[in-house]
This record gives sequence, structure tokens and C-alpha cells, in this order.
Amino acid sequence: MHSRYPRTVSDMAVSGQETVLRLEVRRFFCRNELCERRIFAEQVDGLTVRYGRHSVQLRDVLVRLALALGGRPGARLCVGLASAVSRMTLLRLLRALPEPDVGRLRVVGVDEWAFRKGRNYGTILVDMATRRPVDLLPEATSDALAAWLLRHPGVEVVCRDRAGYFADGARRGAPDAIQVADRWHLLANLSAVVERVISRCRSCLRDKPDDKVRVLPTPEATSTPGPLAQRIRALQPQIQRMIAKGWTISAISRELNLDRKTVRRYARRDLDDLMSTATDRGSLIDAFVPYLRRRWGEGCVNAAVLYTEITAQGFRGSRQLVRRRIQHWRVAGVPAEPPPTVTPRKATGWIMRRPEELTDREQEHLDRILRRSDHVAVTGRLAAEFALLLRQRRGHELEAWVRQAETSDVTEMRGFATALRRDWDAVVAGLTLSHSNGPTEGNVNRLKLIKRAMFGRASFDLLRRRVLVTECVPEPISESTISACRKWHPCSSGGLVVLVEDAAQSFPSADIEAGDRCLVGDGWWQGV
Repeated sequence: MHSRYPRTVSDMAVSGQETVLRLEVRRFFCRNELCERRIFAEQVDGLTVRYGRHSVQLRDVLVRLALALGGRPGARLCVGLASAVSRMTLLRLLRALPEPDVGRLRVVGVDEWAFRKGRNYGTILVDMATRRPVDLLPEATSDALAAWLLRHPGVEVVCRDRAGYFADGARRGAPDAIQVADRWHLLANLSAVVERVISRCRSCLRDKPDDKVRVLPTPEATSTPGPLAQRIRALQPQIQRMIAKGWTISAISRELNLDRKTVRRYARRDLDDLMSTATDRGSLIDAFVPYLRRRWGEGCVNAAVLYTEITAQGFRGSRQLVRRRIQHWRVAGVPAEPPPTVTPRKATGWIMRRPEELTDREQEHLDRILRRSDHVAVTGRLAAEFALLLRQRRGHELEAWVRQAETSDVTEMRGFATALRRDWDAVVAGLTLSHSNGPTEGNVNRLKLIKRAMFGRASFDLLRRRVLVTECVPEPISESTISACRKWHPCSSGGLVVLVEDAAQSFPSADIEAGDRCLVGDGWWQGV
């Protein structure tokens, strides 16, 4: 020992009070002139690290708080729980963490996530074996995905949605890999097709024939379309003209400040079809219509009186809303026929659900709807057959199903079959293999939670680190755990790796290194 120096280290709080350790550390000087390092400071094993102002235990707690909460929220929680630190300290600790090693990947899930919905998108890649994200890319393009796959050779399966740029990127980056289309997206696309067919044939939803449904005159006061209908009438022709001039979907969404899915829907559907979705919306007064009908039948026709009565029952709308509703009744002298109780979306849900999950009443109602329209009946039959192929993974029968859809009289089903042909290999693999992109969708939801918790102020590198490193902090091995295990070995590079005698795979002592993961009982322990 050649000298000593004082050192101050913050430790975990005790009973809510911040704890500071004041140490006197030994220091050694090397007399060898050829040695590059002249001074050696002693470290207290398990307590201090070089240049560290926090103990090892406190540093671990601060890292976990930074990963879970970020800067400012983590700093607020540290007061009284661990030690008062600034948000920048937490972010520095977070950025100092090493990124997890990607390793060799066999099955990779790919999906997009939004920096800003409708504007900027990135790409998330997930190891489907561990269901953990392995990387985030700042853009959602085929070039970015292809470059990443080229940097990580050996990928055998790529699970993705039906985006064309992901298909092209996977084809160029991993030409030998099998692409698997996500089954949930296939069902979602088919559900949208079924709903469009039912919306076009809305008369099949009525319980009465068209010639027996009372059609009452519409008063002048309610002839003005609502704001949604006005917007559809203004935007749909404009988007159609821009498409005819060669504009892309993304360019139109940027120009009109609309989501790409909205632009795509306006471009593919005619005005009458879009207007059918802008009507028959729910209203605050719908729940009180039965009471108003009864009072109307009793002779109370004063809108102000009826408004007062339903307000006492919980109505939160305006008096004008009540006047507009009973104005139909005043013109005709009797209340109008109620609208159909079954919406296109509800009928679509009955068709796409498993038959055994439908109640007897729902099945009976669905059968009546299918009998009223040949197009809806054909669509329902084809949709049910496709859902059965998907759930039972009978991809070898997809060719026969597509031929039926292509020869049907339903335009929407023919378009869906054509779209399947364009991504045929991936769709067949999705209906055959057990791989699914569900874990990737779950990681996208987790990413959204982390991104929104940072209020959009964090940079991409911080978001990427929080997403990738959150679940990679090693669990410490306690002394009680070591003593409770049946066998343990020292690492060849220092530290301990805990094993059990009946582990699925035995590791020779010489081959064990710090960081190796070994099975212990019901969980995993890691070398330290």
C-alpha cells in the first residue's frame, strides 16, 4: 500500500433516507517504467466500480428505473426510494448499457411501427424463438429490411404482414428464407371484404321486405348531411382525380394530411359505398326512443316536455336533438319505422366467428340474412370456408378455394383472391406452418407504450435502447440461491455459474464462462 484517498459512494436509501458511504480506499503505484498504468486504485468487491459514484446495488436499481420509466418519471420515483439523481444521470446509465447480442436468428418477425401515425414509420424485428425484439430500424422500407437481413445471415423464416415492401426486402435480403404471411391480417382483410359486400346489400339486414317498410318523408330541417358525409363528398372525388393523375397513396396522404388507410379506402371504394358508412350512426337519443314512442302514443307531442322528462332519466343531449327526432313523427302523424338492428359489422362478425360460438338466436338471424341475398350468401360461404382452412392450417386446399372465389359473381371476393395470388407463397406458408406474427404485434404494442410514455421528446437511439434492453438486465444470483442448488462450478473467466445435477444439458467446468445461462430448477440463472 502506497497511499490512501477518500471516496464518497451513494447507496440504497434506508427507511426513506438517502445513504452515503464514505470510504478510505487504498492506492498502489507501479514502479515499472514500462507499465502503461502507473496508479492502481482498490475496488471494494460487490460495492464499487471504477469511476462509479453509486454502489453496485444502487446502480442496478437506477438502471431498472431508467429502463421502466425513462428520465423524468424515474428521477421523481428515485427520491425516497433509492437516491436522488437527475434525469440525465438515468439517461447516461441507460445509454451505457451494452446492447444485447443478436446472435444467430432462425425465425424473424417483421412489422412496422409509427413515429407519427400516417407520416413516419419504422421497422421492428423480433426473434420468434425468444419473442424478444432484436432491433429497431428508423424507416419502414424494403432497402432497410434487405440491408439488415444481409448483415444477419442465416435467417430461415420471415414472418410478416402483407406489406409489399416487407416482401421485397425479405426476398432481396434473405432469398432462401420462407416468408410467412400473418394469419390475423388475412382474416382482417377478408373481414373487410365481407363487410363491404354486406354494406352494398344493406337491404338483406331488414327483417321486413322493402315493399312493407314504411318510408316517411324527411323534413327540410334534417336534409343537410352531417360533417362526416360532407367531408366524404368533398374528399372522395378529389382523391380519385389525384389517383388518375398518377399520385401515390403516400403522396396523397401527405398532401391532404390524411392517414394512408383512409386515402386507400377512398381510392378503392365508390361514393355510394362510402356514404353508406357515414349514415345510421348512433345518437345520444337512441336509448330514449322507446320512452318517447310511448309518451307520443299517450298524446304528449311537446318537444320541450319530452326533453325535460328524458333529461331527468339521464339524457345528455340538447333540446334541438329531441325536436329533430320527433319532427319525423309530426310530419307523418306516427313514429317512423326503426332502422335495422343489425349493422354490417355485426353481421360480418357472425360470419367470421366459429359456428359453435354463435348462439341459436344469432345463427337464426344470420340464416335469414343469407337467404335474402345471393351475393351475401356466396360471400358468407366462401368466408367461412377460408376461415376453416386458416384455423386448421390446410394450406394445400387453398388453390381450390381461390378458384371458387375467382369464378364467383361477387366482385369483392374476386379482388381478394387476386390479392392472394400476388403473395401466393407467403399466404400458403401462413396457412400451413405454425409460425405467426402475433409476438411481433405484441412487441409493437409494448413499443407504443414506451414511446408515448416519453411524450415524443426522446430520440430514436434512446427509444431503441429502452425497447431492446428492458428485458435483458441479468438477474443477480444470491448467496442463498447458490447454497440451495445441488451443484455449482466456477467460471473459467471468473464468477459463478449455477447448475443442477439433472440439467437437460451438462456443461464441463472448463467450458463455462461468465454470462452463460444454465437451467436451475424452474428458472434460468446467469453467470456473473
